[in-house]
Amino acid sequence: MIKTLIVPTDGSEHADKAVELAADLADKYKARLLILHSLLRGEPMVGLRSLCERLNAPADLIAKLEAEAERTVALSYAEVPVALQMTEEFLDAVGQLVCDRARAAAEKHGATDVDVKIVDGVPADAVLAAAKHENADMIVMGSRGLGRLEGFLLGAVSQRVNHLATCTCITVK
Repeated sequence: MIKTLIVPTDGSEHADKAVELAADLADKYKARLLILHSLLRGEPMVGLRSLCERLNAPADLIAKLEAEAERTVALSYAEVPVALQMTEEFLDAVGQLVCDRARAAAEKHGATDVDVKIVDGVPADAVLAAAKHENADMIVMGSRGLGRLEGFLLGAVSQRVNHLATCTCITVK
């Protein structure tokens, strides 16, 4: 019997598909669904911009992203961009946007007991810790996340979780 499912999401297309499947399973088994998001630390600015555009982010969030882009250029030397960490406030706002969208999709697909948790940490470790803490019966996750290397085998996060989780894992393409 499935009582608790965890679906990690980073807002990628594969994660969106995982949310839909997890919600269908949660509906069928009347299970609790935990949507988990790990702050997107280290995600390149171009990836964050693309995600914000894909999620139709509000204008103030886009403005914050543009301000960070200008700060990057201002701190660069010889027109070589400097990699800056986005503020926690910005990453949390993006995470909230990702989770709000995932919750809406999960509820649309029939899940009624839906919780959301945003964490800060290494994504695979966060998923494994949540699975243990929540006594999850199943993890449903996308095979690839927002990473820039399209088609590079199985994503590092999903591969690590599949290998180390003690519960059933479903990887969605």
